[in-house]
Amino acid sequence: MNRTLITLCKWPSTTQHNAPRRSLAIAAHASARHQGGISLVFSLITLAALSLAAVALIRSVDTGSTILGNLSFKQDTALAADEASRQAVGWLAGRLSGNTLHTDNAAGWYRASNVQSLDATGNSSNAARAVIDWTGNTTCAAYAAGTFTGGCVPSQAADAQNGAVPGLANGVTARYVIMRLCSGAGDPLTVSCARPLKDTEAGSTERDEIRSGGGGRLSTLTPSQYFRVIVRAQGGRKTVTYTETLVHF
Repeated sequence: MNRTLITLCKWPSTTQHNAPRRSLAIAAHASARHQGGISLVFSLITLAALSLAAVALIRSVDTGSTILGNLSFKQDTALAADEASRQAVGWLAGRLSGNTLHTDNAAGWYRASNVQSLDATGNSSNAARAVIDWTGNTTCAAYAAGTFTGGCVPSQAADAQNGAVPGLANGVTARYVIMRLCSGAGDPLTVSCARPLKDTEAGSTERDEIRSGGGGRLSTLTPSQYFRVIVRAQGGRKTVTYTETLVHF
């Protein structure tokens, strides 16, 4: 009796064959979603960095503009202070003859003697100080009572046109005070004054009044004294400049 051997071969089913492919597709989709999330995070970080850089740039430009504006206002007040100093010197030059400069003027902004403990800027805490009224009145009301027992010195406004010192704009104003650097009022020959090392040389008032051989005028030495000109100029954005000039003739 013959026996027939039948071998059965088992083929993989379609479902089992496609399972690995489906798993790979799911894994690839999950990886793509993960990569997309990381890209979003980096994009947000980059956007935040660019926003901070833009804010910093804007602030830098604003700061630069403010600095340039302040420098411009400072230059205006410096020019105004220079003009006020010139006016003060011109006032002195027109009163050298006679004894006008030997005493204080009626308004009080010219002093024939130096003011001790003068606080020109008003920043000192010394109660014995003397202060200057830069507001245009004679009471120094801007300072608290009892904080300046040394006295109040009025100031004179520089000549202005249209509310500004000549040649300047932006409403810049300037005021000044003049003081003779002497120990007291009177003739500089009789009071102690700060003087230059050399006396001022001047000619005689009349020709041939003093003869020397050829009959020409001789020069005479005139004792001089120093004058102190203090100026305060104020411009835009509350910009203030103080200057002090020592002059002699």
